[in-house]
Amino acid sequence: MSKERNIDTLPLDGGVLCFDFINTVHSWKEANQHEYLDSYTALVQWSGKVEILSAQKRKQLRQYASRHIEPAGKALEKIKEVRQLLYELFAAVAAGNISTLPDNRLHTFNTVLSAALSHIRFSKSKASLEQSWEENDTDLLQPLWVVMKSAYDVLTTEDPQRIKECPACGWMFLDQTKNNKRRWCNPHSCGSIEKTKKYYQKKKQETANV
Repeated sequence: MSKERNIDTLPLDGGVLCFDFINTVHSWKEANQHEYLDSYTALVQWSGKVEILSAQKRKQLRQYASRHIEPAGKALEKIKEVRQLLYELFAAVAAGNISTLPDNRLHTFNTVLSAALSHIRFSKSKASLEQSWEENDTDLLQPLWVVMKSAYDVLTTEDPQRIKECPACGWMFLDQTKNNKRRWCNPHSCGSIEKTKKYYQKKKQETANV
């Protein structure tokens, strides 16, 4: 991963939106996590990076947040709490042991999911219905609506065996390889680091045995 850690340099290795959202901390395995979403402005910037909000909508939310600093801060904290929840849920799925997820956490997930999906709307096009979202210029949780719809889609349409957690950093990713053998979020970052660690551990052991 890039040494300069910001939204612009943040890799999108998750394969699906909700995993890219979970992966907005540098590592889930470290005590001191680097936080990419360190402000509501950063959240809006990330929403543009993953193309879930239009430029006009991002402008509206930035302007509203700048005039309502305390509500924006509370919205950001709620969004990061949901990110933690999504990590716990999908990490349990990836481990093949959903029973490790406490019932109260699943209840919270269902509550947040229900609230998010309640904002879905359909509109008529020339030949079909198109999904859209409720128009609201002041709801600071709007980015979360789309993330939760992505989580719903993953849980209802994807093979659970393709939902994986990187053993090095804890990032979640959807394994879309043909043989389903992908192990790392990114083989050029976490994969290389892990290989380097194993190499030096092997050399150290060989030296100790001499």
